[in-house]
Amino acid sequence: MTAADNTLRPSGQTAFFHEDTLIANLVSTAYETGSPEVGVYFVAPPSGRVRLTIGGGFRDNGASARDRVFLAPQLFRDSSAGTEVLAPSVTVRGYGSAAENTEFQYGSRVSLLDGLSPGALYYIRTQHLTSAGTDPDTADIASRDIIVIPMP
Repeated sequence: MTAADNTLRPSGQTAFFHEDTLIANLVSTAYETGSPEVGVYFVAPPSGRVRLTIGGGFRDNGASARDRVFLAPQLFRDSSAGTEVLAPSVTVRGYGSAAENTEFQYGSRVSLLDGLSPGALYYIRTQHLTSAGTDPDTADIASRDIIVIPMP
């Protein structure tokens, strides 16, 4: 299933996407979407608040000077061609791996998004980057997850 396959969900329903395609040997130190794109459409509930969970599996199995992998959400009004509401930032709502993990480490971060326009359509997707280590680009992603749950 791809982000384009997701159907619009009425307000009040949970939206989620899980992808376990291996993305190996990351090199980008700027946020990128990855392939396939991991994102969901959702309709903001009457409260204008949703619970966001973002996570995945990360490692760097290089011999030395290993990199960290960072995963962060990017939120748009209407679609990915719409207005960006939330820029990707690991420090605000993202998740970061430990450089010491040579085997896949799985984790997630939960946060509350508020101030959304009730009844409006939104699209949220994952973005990732790697730290600027000195190894030969051995950081990998095993899976990416995003879950949006409406809050009262």
